[in-house]
Amino acid sequence: MQLKSNFVFIDRLLRKVHGMLKYSLAALLSTLIVGLFSSPGMAASFETISTDSGVFSGSKSRHQPGVNVFKGIAYAAPPVRDLRWAPPAPAIPFAGVRQANNIGPACWQMRNPDNSLYARGNLQRSEDCLYLNVFSGAQTESASLPVMVWFHGGGNTAGHGGPLIFDGSNLAARGAVIITANYRLGSLGYLAHPALTAESKNDSSGNYGILDQVEVLKWVQNNIENFGGDPDRVTIFGQSAGGTDVCLLMSSPLTEGMISGVIGQSPGCIKLDRRLDEGENSAHVGGEAFASRLGVSGNSSASLAELRSLDAQVVIATPGVGGSTIIDGWVIPDAPYDLLESSRHNNIPVMVGGLAHEYHGLQHTADEITEQGLDDYLQGVFGESAGNIKSGYLDSLASSPLDARKDITTDNSFLLAARMWGRLVADRGSNAYVYFFSREAPVFRLYMPEQTDLYGDGGQRHFGAYHSGELAYVFDNLDLVGVGWDDDDRRLSKLVADYWISFARDGNPNGDGLPNWPSYDAQSDVVQILDATIRTEEHPKKANLDRLEKLYMESR
Repeated sequence: MQLKSNFVFIDRLLRKVHGMLKYSLAALLSTLIVGLFSSPGMAASFETISTDSGVFSGSKSRHQPGVNVFKGIAYAAPPVRDLRWAPPAPAIPFAGVRQANNIGPACWQMRNPDNSLYARGNLQRSEDCLYLNVFSGAQTESASLPVMVWFHGGGNTAGHGGPLIFDGSNLAARGAVIITANYRLGSLGYLAHPALTAESKNDSSGNYGILDQVEVLKWVQNNIENFGGDPDRVTIFGQSAGGTDVCLLMSSPLTEGMISGVIGQSPGCIKLDRRLDEGENSAHVGGEAFASRLGVSGNSSASLAELRSLDAQVVIATPGVGGSTIIDGWVIPDAPYDLLESSRHNNIPVMVGGLAHEYHGLQHTADEITEQGLDDYLQGVFGESAGNIKSGYLDSLASSPLDARKDITTDNSFLLAARMWGRLVADRGSNAYVYFFSREAPVFRLYMPEQTDLYGDGGQRHFGAYHSGELAYVFDNLDLVGVGWDDDDRRLSKLVADYWISFARDGNPNGDGLPNWPSYDAQSDVVQILDATIRTEEHPKKANLDRLEKLYMESR
């Protein structure tokens, strides 16, 4: 993919003019009046900002007084009625000044149990959920700070951009503008169906959650200069499903010219191979089966109208779609591996990695299994190579068959995907920086600070470096969430946050006072170990990852 950078400025200008033309006269007058009192020398008035849909009034961060915060900004129209299962439409313009002090509702999702690390409590949920939050470390509109856009995890079926753990104040205070955003989830975000494809001018359906993320990036291009951000330095970063999504956004032609770097935390996009209309497992087949469960059959416009008339809670509670992204020929034109291998992607630097014990968190409520149960699992996943894979995990097996399965799954999913992504980018001439996060974090409810202590034990480190255990470190929010932190945790958190900001600023995590982080080279397989002591060494999981990657490549 060749970046058309010489057209980006013109395109951005045209989109801004188009946005201004959408204003009512009252909204335009409000913008002009605010502008009179928003000169670069008046930092206090920087709490009131004009956008292409209207004027928002924010507030000073409670955690970093030098950071201005704007919460609950609509970046698109509510995706309801005819906009359900459609690409996002521009936000609806409004007159006057709107307060931006509260996060918007989360997108529809099922409530998960409170005994989970990943419990989110009883969220306010709505189809009207396409909102973002801005944390600006700028004091004037001319600051031109690097921008970081965060997409949350949750399997593309859960989560939102507003939890305290994602408060961007401490990152923004380092000299950046941080954005966190919601996007459609589950069946409301990823349903593909022949009737939807027939309706689409792009012969595509599904991937609406990804299209929401693209719309966030368009919003950034149109508006971020007013918040003191640089639209030419936009890094997207995400974790778990969000890490997968930023990999897909990097590979999509729809983001050309809108992103300058990508940080993928525990991603899983490399092996994505499900297509819109090929085979028994196609997204169309799955979509028709899902509609049938809802009592809707056929592929006519009337069938589609019937689906759109259903209650959102009923739709989201019906199994069968989940948050699976699809190779649809438009948003994702081909398998991500093939796009990266053939350089049909945004040629930009990448920082990517995973944690040592991802599935020790994800499966922390799983029941123990027997060794025969482990063998059955291995046979189902690896076939005749099951014994070869098992031989690399005898130490884990000595602990328990369940621990062995957790470690194998960790390596075969997140860690393998991260290393393969780094290799593909490096092999094609862009810089990649690969990390291995091995700090064993305290165990706590990540998203419920009012009920942080999961087991009432002060946050003992039961699960090692578990899935999502790095989030508080990345946002440098150890003083806002969690329990049981120590001085080593706080030192690591500051260094990790500095690495992330340095990458957003320069496309390179290295900076003054930071331990050197070399760019990735597959021959040496040297990665940055993020732990109480940061060090650079050969990937600790190299032997097993080499074995797993060989099997994957042979199966392609």
